[in-house]
Amino acid sequence: MAERYADFVLKFRMPIIILLVIGTIIGALYIPKLDIRNDPDTLLPPTNRYVATNLYAEHNFGMGNLMVFSLRVKDGDIYQPWFINKVQDLHRKLVALPTSREANFIDFAAQKIKYMTSDDNGLVFKRLIPTSGISSDPAEAKKQLDFLKEGIKTNPVMAPMLVAMFDKDGKRCAYEDYHKEECVAKAAYVIADYSDDVKAIYLPWVESVRKLMDEVSQDDRIELLVAGEPYFLAWMLADLVHKWWLFAISIAIVIVVLWLEFRDWRGAFFPLLGVGMTIAFTLGLMGFTAFKLTTMMVLTPMLLLAIGIGHSVQVTRRFLLDYGKCGDCDEAARQAISHTIVPATLSIITDMVGFATLATVDISFYKAYAWFGMFGMLTLLATTTTLIPLLLTRFPPTRESCQAGGHSWEVKVGGILAKIVMGPGKMIPITFIAIIMAVSVYYTNIFNWKGDPVAQVKMEQEGDIMPGVEKGINYARAAFKGSSQIWKDLVKLNQIMPGVISVSIPIRGKKPVLPDCSEDKLFPDEIYDMEDPQERTAICAAESQARSCWDSEACGAQGIFNDADVLADMETMENWMRTHPFIGYTGSYAQYVRLVNMLLSAEPGTKPNIKDLAVPSHDYLTAIDPDDDRDPNGIIQLYNGLLEMMTSDGDMDSFVSADWNEGVILGFINTMDPRETHQVTMDIMQYVEDHKNDKGFSKVNFGLRCGPVDKPDVYLACDTDLAKPGPNYVRPGVGGFLGATEATREVAMDNWLSGPLFTALVVFLVAALIFRSLMVASILISTLLITLFAQYGLGGYFTSVQEWSGNLAFHLLVTLSIAMGLGVDYGIYMFSRLREEMAATAGDWNASLRNTLNTTGSAVIVSVVVLLGSFIPLVATDLANTWGLAMFIGEALVIDVFTALMLLPVLVYLLKPKYVFGVNDK
Repeated sequence: MAERYADFVLKFRMPIIILLVIGTIIGALYIPKLDIRNDPDTLLPPTNRYVATNLYAEHNFGMGNLMVFSLRVKDGDIYQPWFINKVQDLHRKLVALPTSREANFIDFAAQKIKYMTSDDNGLVFKRLIPTSGISSDPAEAKKQLDFLKEGIKTNPVMAPMLVAMFDKDGKRCAYEDYHKEECVAKAAYVIADYSDDVKAIYLPWVESVRKLMDEVSQDDRIELLVAGEPYFLAWMLADLVHKWWLFAISIAIVIVVLWLEFRDWRGAFFPLLGVGMTIAFTLGLMGFTAFKLTTMMVLTPMLLLAIGIGHSVQVTRRFLLDYGKCGDCDEAARQAISHTIVPATLSIITDMVGFATLATVDISFYKAYAWFGMFGMLTLLATTTTLIPLLLTRFPPTRESCQAGGHSWEVKVGGILAKIVMGPGKMIPITFIAIIMAVSVYYTNIFNWKGDPVAQVKMEQEGDIMPGVEKGINYARAAFKGSSQIWKDLVKLNQIMPGVISVSIPIRGKKPVLPDCSEDKLFPDEIYDMEDPQERTAICAAESQARSCWDSEACGAQGIFNDADVLADMETMENWMRTHPFIGYTGSYAQYVRLVNMLLSAEPGTKPNIKDLAVPSHDYLTAIDPDDDRDPNGIIQLYNGLLEMMTSDGDMDSFVSADWNEGVILGFINTMDPRETHQVTMDIMQYVEDHKNDKGFSKVNFGLRCGPVDKPDVYLACDTDLAKPGPNYVRPGVGGFLGATEATREVAMDNWLSGPLFTALVVFLVAALIFRSLMVASILISTLLITLFAQYGLGGYFTSVQEWSGNLAFHLLVTLSIAMGLGVDYGIYMFSRLREEMAATAGDWNASLRNTLNTTGSAVIVSVVVLLGSFIPLVATDLANTWGLAMFIGEALVIDVFTALMLLPVLVYLLKPKYVFGVNDK
């Protein structure tokens, strides 16, 4: 069959070449349509409870694409006219960027941030600074700055998110100490919010942001720090684009290696041309399908380059050797194609199987790797194993250049390896593997052999048999290396702000809001005369159920945010959150109610008392006056009406819905350590679990238990079902970046072991069918499992040194299956060539092994050198995710070469599979 295929492609060589060229051109035309974006919400499964909760909070309240600009003044404090005007100018320029949501901006120039006080007429809301900025007149400027300072110090709701105050020792002051003289305001923030539409314009948008940053940074009186999800994710794309020259270096390395190997322009150019066609096909398909891609998809063309070059080297070498012997281009091409198409097909099939298993994981970029990787691999049969010999027949080298055979280093390396494998030196590969396994056992802490109590909890509660390998993610370090300026700025910002990772906890009323009653359905008038609030509540509930509507005149406003018990429980939860070691700040609508209560509780002309910063619940009222019989809900509804009247449209939309029946608690987490983010997530969820039956919280639902959010009927039904007590009960998730962080950990925990083992099983079955030998399949899979466990060991090492750019989080798990797919290539080529040599040498194992190592073995070494060279763009940028990919796959390649060239021959010799040793029996 292989020979018939070779005859067929040689007969129709020109049509095949022309078709491949046309296909390459078509693919190249679609490359500009690539949709590359970094969006955790589209990477992770939409059914995940954390992803669903995050999307729900984002869609309903915003604050999901936050970017923080911190301006720190070097001399003095922030209350200087030039500084305040600079912040206001920055605010306006950030608002002017596309997709901004001005109503959600938080800074002292924002519309929603006001000086809140009271006078004889009630509440007074004023802008903190004039829209025209601080006056140039010194006397007027002093009044305006004093007003701003007082407005910040008396706003416990937003003050920590407006300025950073430090004492004489350089420690950040708590809000309770803002009034002390030793606390000086040294920095101000602009917290900007952008819609999801920004994800479609990341590149031009982030270029505008960087231009603005450069403009602001020119002022040497300030220090500028920037962070935030859209900025981080967009700059990852920009960094790849700006480092295009690294890819040129990678291509140059490939050309140099190929030239040194073949010493002929054809040997250097044709393999690169063939692989370039495959890359054009694959990138063109990505553009044609408009599949949403991530920066990590840069690995796909790199892998295709490396794998394709490996096949190219094999077929090119075979053509040149045969041409040197026979002097006939067509015969050399026929021999090269017929002898390499079988192992190439076998290895590509197993590669495709390895990629295909990734499609079983509900992560979008895993699926992208799977489908586009499979397509690219399939085209390699045409663009390398087939095309290169055809091109060599049209542009043949001189026969004299081919008769010299291989390089001397290949013969030397092959001889040395053969002596090691056949002599006492065989203990070298065995010892090397034993050391790798021992090191991996140590760092993975498999089955908690170290006896760590924390690891024991992981094993018992999560089934984590390798607790030494952290599966959580530090998103910032997964995005950028520790040496990058972006990461350094984030570390500084985290020291200034009370937290840089958001968490959102949606709160939804269990009862829906009813429509207003028409005049013929109004509730009975006697409700107005009821003095007992509980009795009135019970009658109103009964009447609303009977009439399917609500009479707000008789029973007050609807919605859980008009309920004092709910707001009081929110207040208690936020007080708990603010004492948590990993939570720096929280905000919610309850904070505004507390502030209004403090202001209105003070007598006109007197300073408000901080003890009145509380929700006017029944407990609060009776603690002051045991005889106080006022209705707390009535007070809350009064405060809500005042806030609605005194604020502008949209000012409260980020905390409470228009129907008062939904809201959100927004918090900021002051750690990015994956172990600590997991702990704080579990603590928040446990708090909700412990208090879900409290007086107020019993009336609400928290985050979602399932998704997707764009299908309300699905998630509402699922949410209700999973909320029932029993073995299937699921706690509701949290949103924000903390939710996305926990979602990645949950996905990783589901797939870190099952995914690679499933890949190994499928590769084993395919290899057994291809070679019709369980022995051959077992030898192949044993070498792959060695590589797999070594990768877990590498992940454990990175965890032990807290190198969070390299711990085995969900975005790096993909390397496990890909590395096994790559590793099996070398084993297949070795098996195929050993079988061929055993047939040619009449069963002489020593000669067969030496010839195999001289040819196929050296080609494997060359292809690995090319692959490692192609990783330069992955390790030389500031991107940590591509660096992590290069580290894991690089380690796997080194071990794969070692096992394929040394351990595999030892196992073949000891086990003597019939596929190799029985070839002469036929």
